[in-house]
Amino acid sequence: MQSDQDAEPQIDVTENRHAATFGVGIGFIVFDSIIIALRIYARTFTLRALGTDDILMIIGAILNFGLSITIMIGSKYGIGKHALAISASDTVPMLKCIWVTRLLYTASMGFVKMSLLWFYLRLDPRKYMRWAVFFVMFFNVGLSLASFIGALAGCSPPSLFWTDPTAEGCMPMAPQQRFYEVNGILNIVTDILTYLLPVPMLYGLQLGWRKKGAILGIFGLGILSIAAACVRYSFVKKLSSAEEEYYLLLADSLNWCTIEAYVAIFCGCAPSLSVLIKTYAPAVFGSSNVTSAKSPSASYFMQRQRTPLKSNRRLGQGDITLGSQDAIVTGGVPDQGPDQDGIVMKTDIQMDVSSAKSAEDVTYKREYYEFTKRA
Repeated sequence: MQSDQDAEPQIDVTENRHAATFGVGIGFIVFDSIIIALRIYARTFTLRALGTDDILMIIGAILNFGLSITIMIGSKYGIGKHALAISASDTVPMLKCIWVTRLLYTASMGFVKMSLLWFYLRLDPRKYMRWAVFFVMFFNVGLSLASFIGALAGCSPPSLFWTDPTAEGCMPMAPQQRFYEVNGILNIVTDILTYLLPVPMLYGLQLGWRKKGAILGIFGLGILSIAAACVRYSFVKKLSSAEEEYYLLLADSLNWCTIEAYVAIFCGCAPSLSVLIKTYAPAVFGSSNVTSAKSPSASYFMQRQRTPLKSNRRLGQGDITLGSQDAIVTGGVPDQGPDQDGIVMKTDIQMDVSSAKSAEDVTYKREYYEFTKRA
């Protein structure tokens, strides 16, 4: 007779990932909602330059919020549970949630990366850099469409996915597994390309090395997004050999899907948030002399005027009287009128001109607006 020590260990069917799923979902939804709201405020009211990249980022964030909500709903029915703990009545709604998560993840990451890439088009007007961005855009759109269509075509009609996934109309599990493994590798490649692009671009910007380092640090956070994609891929690999623990590992994989997207959203919003910090918390950057338009402590506010700004002219102390302006940068050519090609800039600057550091604050905002408005 075999001893109790030789007996197979008992499977704990009560194990689940509910706490992790709701913690990641709710925590990041709240955090990124605040980040997105601050970005919209900065771009709409401070910079007054809401652009295509902002719209793409908002769409991507909404889709990722939907992904988190779908995962949390699915956890009620079986995502994050042991297979033996899932009842027959919960199987169909759980599989529906899994099918939706595949579509939402692909779409959300596609929009978030396109927002970052669209933003890059403003950074560097050099032709070869723009072509590099267009190439990564093409790669990202192609991968997103292929992944989206692959998820839709996994079962034909799609309802077979949650009614009879083993029917002839559905792709067998082995090819599906290989498809998502290859997709995971290509997704990591896209992430790496996306976060490496700003590095050569910064060398062409008229920014100090300190500010270039700060910007690189912001996009360096993209390493966290790449790391999340790698962790997610490791769980995708484990799914190929999982049986009873399949939906436990699936919950981990889906959680890392959302983390990857949320980190990417934060990286994309960080440049817009920096101008809010400089405006409302200037001490963070070592300055305390920028004043709000509504602040009574300002000596006086500069009047709004429309003046052409020549790109080959450095900002001097005499330019402190320039306040809010619309200008056309014509690449070093003197005034050519509003119909000529150039870079449209809109700045809103309020400051205490009696301060010796005002020129530095103006320079910071000028550099930032040039950084965000290049097209």
